Amino acid sequence: MLDEAVVTAAATEILVKGDTLEYNADAYKVTGMAVVEDLLKQMTGVEIDASGVIKVQGKEIKKIFVDGKEFFSDDPKIASKNLPARMVEKLQVVDNKSEMEKMTGFDDGEEEMIINLTVRPNMKQGSFGNAFAGYGSQERFEVNALVNHMRNSDQMTFMGGINNTNNAGASDLGATMGGGGGGRTRGGGGNGINTAANSGFNFSKKVSEKLEVGGNIRYGNNRSESLSKVYTQNLLSKGDTYEDQNNRSHSRDENLNMDVRLEWKPDSMTTLVFRPTLSFNNSESMETDLFSTTRVAGDTVNYGNADYNSRGNGNNIGGNLNLNRRLGKPGRSISLGLNIRSNDSENKAMNISNTYYTGNRADDLLDQRITNSNSGSNLSGNLSYVEPLGRQKFLQFSYNYRQGSSQSDKDTRTRDEEGNYTVFDTKYSKLNDNSSVNQDIGIDFRSRSEKYNYNVGFSVYPTSSKRKTYVGDSLISNITQDVTNYSPNAQFNYLWSRQKNLRFTYTGNTDQPSVNQISPVIDVSNPLNITYGNPDLKPAFMHRMNIRYQNSKPQENRFHMLTGSFNYTLNAIVTSRFTDPETGRKENTYRNVNGNWDGDLRFTTSQPLFSKKFTVSSTSNGSYRVNNGFSNNEENVSRQVNLSENLSFNYNSAKLQFSLRGNISYNKVQNSLEGQQDREYFNYGSSANTTIYLPFDINFQSDIRYSTNSGYSDGFKQNETLWNASLEKQILKQKNGLIRVKVYDILQQRSNIRRNVSSNFIRDTTTNTLTSYFIVHFVYRFNIFKGGASRGDMRRGREWSDGGSGRRRSG
Repeated sequence: MLDEAVVTAAATEILVKGDTLEYNADAYKVTGMAVVEDLLKQMTGVEIDASGVIKVQGKEIKKIFVDGKEFFSDDPKIASKNLPARMVEKLQVVDNKSEMEKMTGFDDGEEEMIINLTVRPNMKQGSFGNAFAGYGSQERFEVNALVNHMRNSDQMTFMGGINNTNNAGASDLGATMGGGGGGRTRGGGGNGINTAANSGFNFSKKVSEKLEVGGNIRYGNNRSESLSKVYTQNLLSKGDTYEDQNNRSHSRDENLNMDVRLEWKPDSMTTLVFRPTLSFNNSESMETDLFSTTRVAGDTVNYGNADYNSRGNGNNIGGNLNLNRRLGKPGRSISLGLNIRSNDSENKAMNISNTYYTGNRADDLLDQRITNSNSGSNLSGNLSYVEPLGRQKFLQFSYNYRQGSSQSDKDTRTRDEEGNYTVFDTKYSKLNDNSSVNQDIGIDFRSRSEKYNYNVGFSVYPTSSKRKTYVGDSLISNITQDVTNYSPNAQFNYLWSRQKNLRFTYTGNTDQPSVNQISPVIDVSNPLNITYGNPDLKPAFMHRMNIRYQNSKPQENRFHMLTGSFNYTLNAIVTSRFTDPETGRKENTYRNVNGNWDGDLRFTTSQPLFSKKFTVSSTSNGSYRVNNGFSNNEENVSRQVNLSENLSFNYNSAKLQFSLRGNISYNKVQNSLEGQQDREYFNYGSSANTTIYLPFDINFQSDIRYSTNSGYSDGFKQNETLWNASLEKQILKQKNGLIRVKVYDILQQRSNIRRNVSSNFIRDTTTNTLTSYFIVHFVYRFNIFKGGASRGDMRRGREWSDGGSGRRRSG
């Protein structure tokens, strides 16, 4: 066992290091079974929703790195839900640059916020991991194992598991692949009851001083059963309509993804990065809907039912190559990029839908077999040249070329006299053949100094697109569009010190209408919700501005961050909806409007209170949004105000960890349509999380969360208290085993409600989810480090850390 070291300095929670926001993992207390997600939940400015999506300062995290190396590509849940918290020394939030930006130093607009986990030095020379199994009431079970091997910068991870506790442990990979398409779009969705199995292998290897290789392979299989109730209020000037929908669905998604990254530096002047990817998907779904539409007076205008069963598969293959060569003069370089992608998918479905109208309109009765076939390919290349202009000043010339083609074929058949699906239905069938050529010609200037740096640039985008639509052998639409778009950009960074900085960015982008938005071909897949395009649409131009100020004072354990954004769109493309109050049928098309804009301001702070064992954190947010839309040919201006406050108090000591959190959100919606009243609704929440470290290696945890709302539709009002509690004890001679008993939703009050507001409708949704159950876990954890340390050298890791005094046992 390693010797104990006493550290008397206080554990600083947050530190600003230039553009990096760094959290000190030793400032947070977690138990022996904790994973990275348990750390994240305690960190100021970090939000994790019920599905495991991570946001920092309101921005979604789509990748997690380990010691600067990608970990399972774009699936952060694998890291957050599987990696043990005890391995993490620092957690860094950084703006990750694209391969091309890393090579050239110029912002290419592909930057994304990621989390980097730095591993404790004494865990980089050996293997560590854990395995657990659990079984409980209602036949709930969890089995999971993870093994990490690290040697200096080399990494290798094996993981796998299966559970029916709605803990995916990996993202829904099939959802990102479009595995066949053709699904229904009436609504519904949500958490449901899920059984998930996943496995994966991730590695990063420094083969030599010139070559590094990394990559991963992931397999996932998810089955879901969902029950949802959706209530939609369609906003009309002459009497709203109200839709009720009850949905039951069963689905299965199976997927396999592979991703490899190779970086080769044949000499000090040249860098080559090659990244091939491959993915496969199979999916099945069965969906049943019961629906009706009523008017203000309460009389029904339509009702019906629908059954939709589908089975599909898809695959994607691609590769990305980036080459950078530094030339003789310092700062001078040339970069070349090449990207190729190809995808295919097919989905076969049965659709039986009966829509009955109470007026004189004929009923819509559908009995169809539908085959959706989709394929596409993209080829793109880019060239960049950087020329130094004196001391710390650079000029970049860039050219990008992208060529794409796609084909989507929807073949719909109805029954013949013998009951076989052989009759081609021209009303519900179509084939779209699309092609496009896009170019980007840009010039950018960059200057940097000790205190500040800035970029300014301008790009021109000539684009050409063609779309042909066929029904059978008949060409019914042929659209060709040639436009030139423009994009200015600017970025300014000022550094008072490594702990205090200011950043401002501006981008202007042209948003070309999609081919669907300009195609006049009518989509009648859903008889109650038909859509067609508008050939006269103009491109939209979006101005985006962001500002960020951050300041940390590590000696005082204080942190402040202020972020703001403002977006304004010219010729915004919005939905124009006509709702027939006699039938409830909606017709949707698109129009250009001016006046859409939104602004957001967020302030986050964390600081000690009374003593360094107490900390208080606060996130205050305010936003204002103006959206223009059209309802029954009348313009509706929707103005939305959102104000929210999240406040937390934390106490950490050797025997007790306690946090108290509260949040309130106020929303107000004003619609300019005649007859529409202002709407206000509130969401309130509070939580208390307690961990007590008892004698004999026993820990007790309690998590109580209260949620309520007001202003929602009847049947969607929430007033619930969720209480989870657990008792765990370390066992075995080396204390590397653990028995845990946990009870979920002790008071049996859990619900799942959400609201969506637009200029045309207000929609409330409730979905089934897991209710009260208990489960017993056995956990085994091991460490095998260089020098023969094979017992639980870090068997408690951070759960022994005293976040107030900074007193901890090093391991």
